[in-house]
Amino acid sequence: MLKRDQPSYFSTSKIKDYSYDSFRTKSKIGRQKSTPRLRNNDDNNENNKSLRRHSIHSVSRLSMQSNLRDSSSDIRMIYDYYHFNQSNLRKDEKFSSNVDKYGFVTSEGKKIKVIPTQEKKRDKKDAKRSLKWAHWVSNNKLVVRSGNFGISSYKFPWDSKFFKRISKGIPDSWRSPVWYYLATNGSTDTEFDEDLVKTYKDLLKLPSAHERQIDLDIPRTLHSHIMFRTRYGPGQRALFDVLRAFSNYDEQVGYCQGMTNIATILLMYYTEEYAFIMLTKMFTKCNLHDLYIPGFPALMESFYVQEKLMNKYAYKIFVHFKNLQISSTAYATRWYITLFTSDVVPHHTLLRIWDLLMLYGFDILYFVAVALLKYNEAILLSSDFDRALTMLSSSIKVTDDDKLTKKIRKMYNKKGTQKLIVNLKEEYRNQSHLSI
Repeated sequence: MLKRDQPSYFSTSKIKDYSYDSFRTKSKIGRQKSTPRLRNNDDNNENNKSLRRHSIHSVSRLSMQSNLRDSSSDIRMIYDYYHFNQSNLRKDEKFSSNVDKYGFVTSEGKKIKVIPTQEKKRDKKDAKRSLKWAHWVSNNKLVVRSGNFGISSYKFPWDSKFFKRISKGIPDSWRSPVWYYLATNGSTDTEFDEDLVKTYKDLLKLPSAHERQIDLDIPRTLHSHIMFRTRYGPGQRALFDVLRAFSNYDEQVGYCQGMTNIATILLMYYTEEYAFIMLTKMFTKCNLHDLYIPGFPALMESFYVQEKLMNKYAYKIFVHFKNLQISSTAYATRWYITLFTSDVVPHHTLLRIWDLLMLYGFDILYFVAVALLKYNEAILLSSDFDRALTMLSSSIKVTDDDKLTKKIRKMYNKKGTQKLIVNLKEEYRNQSHLSI
């Protein structure tokens, strides 16, 4: 499924589609830079300098690339046509009252879905915590100034109390500013964002070699969400623009199909311009560049680290999978390449995982993987090869987000964990270099 720029045929019922073997390239595994750890505000200057150099380099290619033959201009013309002729789009007003709080269609036609009691309790808890955050921000005067493009700037305290609030789950109405603050490691300087917006608009003027594949993947991405249901509608047009702009921003990465799901989540919380900015900042904080470049070095490294952690924290499952000859490449490719989007877990669980991802960076995902296995340990230990892979390749049910995130944080915050991850990565790189 994840062959670069090849059509995808992913279905959660088809186990092989998201296994590493299905998209392995002939590229040799390169040496990966260390994944950034949780940093403080002082780290932002270096990040901004690096991003600024990247931005300037992208814009400097404008005159050169504008002369390239654009074989995909017909695709952009279709998106442009519907931008100026929205009356010709298929209307989805009938779904307006049949969506949940996140925008996912819960029922078709006139039939109204009955909201489960557990979901009502979760929504009530979220609303209560949202008010608590509002009072906390107001009483402590954490608003710096109103930002552009519908986002406000906040100066949250970079301390353990703030991190504890995040670990409990960021109220959904606060995710946009808090994710931004965390992705920039505590930065409130929006000056560089204005440069990125200009870069984004300039990149949209360029053709991209990946446009056709992006267009093929968009209709089959998150069709259950009201924002992305309409073909060539505003949501799909924004998704198309963000992905094709980024394919020119980071030419070595270009486009990989797992990125589509990531961009959809960002577009739920940010305007088109800020979704692009957040994508660039996530690539910097989480070193996603090495996750998507040819050879997928960070993905290969993730498999190695996960299995070592399974041996330490989920030994029974580790042994059972060894006996069944199930390796992490058979099921965890989809987990890492999409950052646990693509219906790996329920949406409310995904958001809690992303709260931790924005706080700690990519390393936390190793522990998310292990915690998911532990959460379903009883079922997995009683499963044969087919049943285990079917379960892990489908949407994994999580009924208690607090229980799952507690497992994740307990493993991640254990003394010596950071050093262990560094050592495991170094161990993997040494072995991979010897095998080359």
